[in-house]
Amino acid sequence: RLYAEALQCRMRPFGDAVHAYPRIVRDLARSLGKRVRLVIEGETTQVDRDILEMLDAPLGHLLRNALDHGVEDPETRRRAGKPEEARLTLEARHSAGKLLIAVADDGAGVDLAALRRAIVARGLAQPDAVAAMSEPELLEFLLLPGFTMRERVTDVSGRGVGLDAVQNFAKAVRGTVRIESLAGRGT
Repeated sequence: RLYAEALQCRMRPFGDAVHAYPRIVRDLARSLGKRVRLVIEGETTQVDRDILEMLDAPLGHLLRNALDHGVEDPETRRRAGKPEEARLTLEARHSAGKLLIAVADDGAGVDLAALRRAIVARGLAQPDAVAAMSEPELLEFLLLPGFTMRERVTDVSGRGVGLDAVQNFAKAVRGTVRIESLAGRGT
């Protein structure tokens, strides 16, 4: 009982770490000319306080990536038959004794043809090898240090810093990062 109580003293609700994100998302979306609604699920999920503190930077990277790369502008969304306001979801939950955190958008998904071109252009693989790769294998390239899909650097992206920082955080806490994407439906 004492051990359980000691562990419980270290736990904090996930909501303690995410209270600033709605404003950050709203401000960034406005600066990018996009309309986005952030939905946070699992705010009461208990997380070790050290992990909770370390989550700020990786979650910030994921949210910025979703806003800049994933979510389309209102006109593009309207032409695709989607609501003008995009949905960005941040969820925390426990499953099989592990903490699962998901950041999901209902944007265009990863353009696999553009990703293949970027991989070849950066000399990371030969064209025939890239053509033979599965979608999960291609998406792994997004986690490489210095990798970006942007042709030019902006205030938000293009520096090649982001998803590799998320991957490094996950490895530091014995976790993993998995990217899933559906064309036209989101990442």
